[in-house]
Amino acid sequence: MANKRFGLGILVMVLVIGMTVAGCDNSTNPSDDRNDALDRTTWNGSLIDEGETMNYVLTFNSPNFTMAITTGGQTDTLNGTYTISGNSVTLIGMEFTTIGTLSGNYLDFRDDGGPLFTRQ
Repeated sequence: MANKRFGLGILVMVLVIGMTVAGCDNSTNPSDDRNDALDRTTWNGSLIDEGETMNYVLTFNSPNFTMAITTGGQTDTLNGTYTISGNSVTLIGMEFTTIGTLSGNYLDFRDDGGPLFTRQ
């Protein structure tokens, strides 16, 4: 009888440990990492260049971003990836890399010649 209880105890422990491990999410989904601060957010900004207003809409979907730039009724779109290190945000496109600073509801690329974005 003692052997049966011992065996049943071992079986219960194995089942509990197995269920605990099975319930863990070991995925490497990028939205689970530090990019969560920007993932699935949209930001608006504007910049005046040579007297022309450029309106920006920046959308993040970790680890990618899309930036729509509208000038004079024409919209161009840039795509790429982004990374976050502390409060520093780096956008990497095909022909550019720019670094900005994330602070609350503001994303500032002015040091790199870009606009100040506001979270929507």
